[in-house]
Amino acid sequence: MPKPKKQNNDLRGVRKETAVVSVAGGAVFLALLSLGVARLGFGALKWGAVCLGGYIVFILAVWLIFERHRKSSGDETLAPVMGRIMFDAVVKMATPVFICDSGERILWYNNATEALYSSRNRLYGESVSELFGVTLDEIRQGTEEGVRISCEGRSFLARYSHIRTEESDFALILTTEITESDALRHEMSDKEPAVCYIMIDNLGEMMQYDSELYRPAAARVDAALRAWADNYNGILKEYERDKYLFVTEAQVVDALVASKFDILDRVRAVRVSDTTLPLTVSMGVCAVPGTFEEKERAAHAALELALQRGGDQAVVKSVEGTEFYGGITRSVQKRSNVQARVVSNELLTQMRSASNVIIMGHTRADFDAFGSSVGLAKIAMYCGARVNVVVDMANRDIVGARRMLEGEEEFLGIFVDKDTALDLLETGTLVVMSDVNNMRIVESPELANRAEKLAVIDHHRKTAEFEKEPDVEYIEPSASSASELVSEMLEQVLPRDDLSPAEANVILAGIMLDTKQFSNNTGTRTFSAAMYLRERGADPTAVHALFKESFEDYANEAMFRRNVEIYRSVCAIAAVEADENANPVAAAKAVNSLIMVEGIRAAFAAMQRGDSIKFSARSDGSVNVQLIMEELGGGGHFDGAATEIGGVTMEEAVARLKEAIDKHL
Repeated sequence: MPKPKKQNNDLRGVRKETAVVSVAGGAVFLALLSLGVARLGFGALKWGAVCLGGYIVFILAVWLIFERHRKSSGDETLAPVMGRIMFDAVVKMATPVFICDSGERILWYNNATEALYSSRNRLYGESVSELFGVTLDEIRQGTEEGVRISCEGRSFLARYSHIRTEESDFALILTTEITESDALRHEMSDKEPAVCYIMIDNLGEMMQYDSELYRPAAARVDAALRAWADNYNGILKEYERDKYLFVTEAQVVDALVASKFDILDRVRAVRVSDTTLPLTVSMGVCAVPGTFEEKERAAHAALELALQRGGDQAVVKSVEGTEFYGGITRSVQKRSNVQARVVSNELLTQMRSASNVIIMGHTRADFDAFGSSVGLAKIAMYCGARVNVVVDMANRDIVGARRMLEGEEEFLGIFVDKDTALDLLETGTLVVMSDVNNMRIVESPELANRAEKLAVIDHHRKTAEFEKEPDVEYIEPSASSASELVSEMLEQVLPRDDLSPAEANVILAGIMLDTKQFSNNTGTRTFSAAMYLRERGADPTAVHALFKESFEDYANEAMFRRNVEIYRSVCAIAAVEADENANPVAAAKAVNSLIMVEGIRAAFAAMQRGDSIKFSARSDGSVNVQLIMEELGGGGHFDGAATEIGGVTMEEAVARLKEAIDKHL
C-alpha cells in the first residue's frame, strides 16, 4: 500500500539524517579534544568536557525530534483504536455520563446512568432538570469543582464539557460521586465541638431582700442545669458564681433546638420563696466551625446578645445565622448604676478624642429619642466637643420639646437635618445613636454606616448584632427609657448646677412618655432618675402640657375604636387607613387604650399612610410583643413594640401579623 511505504521512507530518511549528524558531531568533538590536548595541556580536559556535554544534548535533541516524527506519523493509524478505547472507558465509567442537546434532552448515556435509573425503561429524550434537579445552564455556570446534583438517594458533582460538530452543538456531562464523602463530612460536622455560656439572670436581684435563700436557690438551679447537661452528654463547669460553661457536640445543639431549649422552662419552674417572679437563665451557644478561641468568642457574644434582649432566652449562632429561643418573661430592673458610671467615663473619653460629635435618634423621633439626645449633647458640651443633634425639622411630635429649648443659648444652631449632618461628617467624627439600636430605623442610616466611631445608648431589646462593633455600646432593656439611662450618666458626669430646668424638662418628658406617666415599666432606677431631674428644676406640670393632643389626633384615635377585631380571644387588632398628614402617634395612643379592655392580653394598631403601614403593639405583661414585631421587621420591649412595613396592602399586613401571633402566642 502506498501510504505505509511513504511512512517507511520518511522514517528511513530521518534515521539516515540522524546518523550523519551524529557521526559529524563526534568527529568535531574528537578534533577539538586533540587540539586542546596538544596546545593547552591539562586545561583541554575542561574544554573537552564542555564539548562532550554539548554533544550529548545535541544527540538527545535529535532523538526527541525523531520520536515526535515517528509518533505523529502513526497517529492516523492509532486514531480509530484510541477512539474505541476512550468510548469503552466512558461507557464503563462507574459514575453517570450523558450527552444532551441544547434543549436539555438526553441523547446518550452510559451504563452507570442506566443502572442508576434502573426503574425506568429508557432515558432518551428525558429532561436533565427533571432527572437531576438542575438545569443545563446551572451546570455550565458552575464552579470548577462542579455542581451538586442528587438522584436516587445519591449525590454527585456534575461538570460541563462542550462538544461542537458541523451539524450542531452538544453537552457532555461528567459526574463524580460524593455520597460517601458527604456522609463522612456530615458525621464529622455532628462531632464538631460546640460551646455554650450559661448565666443565671436574676438570682441576685430576687434574693436581695432575703440573702439566706440565695444558697438553696442557687443549688436548685445548679441541680437542674447539671441534670439537663447529663441528658445531652456534655461537660458543664461553673467557672464563676452563677455562670457556667457547657461544652458538647454540634449534633447536641440540633437536639436542643428541636426541644426549643426546654431548660429555660425547667429553670423558670424553680421556686424558692413566695415571690411570683421566676428564676431565669440566659444562654449563648456557638455551633459554627472554627477554632476553640473563635467558638468561645462567638458564644460569649451570643450570651451578651441574650442579656441585651432582656434575658430568659437562648441565642444560637449557627452557619445559617442567629436564632432566638425563649424570652417569655420580663427582664428584672437592676438597682446598681455602676455600669452607667463605667459607660459614661468611656463615652467621655471617646467624645474628648473625637473631632466632632453627631447625635441622632430613630426616625420620627419621640420625646424619649429627643430628650436622650439632648442629654447626650449636654455631655458632649461638657467635654468641649463640637456637637450637633440630627432631627427631622418637620416632625410635629417634638415641636413642643424644641420650643422649650429656644431660650437655651447653648442649643442655638445645634439641631440640623440629616443632609446637613452628612456634610459635618469628618475623619474622627463620633456618631451617637440614642433610643435605637436598629440601623434600619435610625434617623440617618448612611451617617451611621459611614462614621469612623460609633456609640449606641438604648433601652430596646437588641434585634441583631452590628456589622461593625460600636466603640461604646450601652443597651439595657430593663431600663424604662433611654432618657433614664442618660439621666444616670448625667448624674455621674455633670456638676450639680450644670443642667438647666429646660433641659431637665425635655429629658423628663422622655421618661414620662415611655412609662405612660410612671404607670408602666418603672423601677427604683426610674424614680431615682426622675428625682435627679426634679432636683435640677424639672417641672412635671410643664412636662405634662407637652402631652396634650390636637382635636385631629383625637379624632384619628377614635377611628381605631370603630375598627377593632378580636383575634384568638385575647388579641385586639385595629386597622385604619389614614391620610398622609395623620399623626402615627394616634396609633400608639389607640393601642394603649385597647390594652386596657378586659380580657385583652395583647393589642395591635395598624395605620396606613401612603404605601407604608405602621404597627404599634402593647401587652399586659403576659405576651412578648417584641418577638411578634420582630417577625415583621421591627422590635422594641417585652410589653411595647412597633414596626413599619411597606409595599403591602392593609389586608396582607394584617394577615402577616396574625401569622406572627400564631407563631409566638
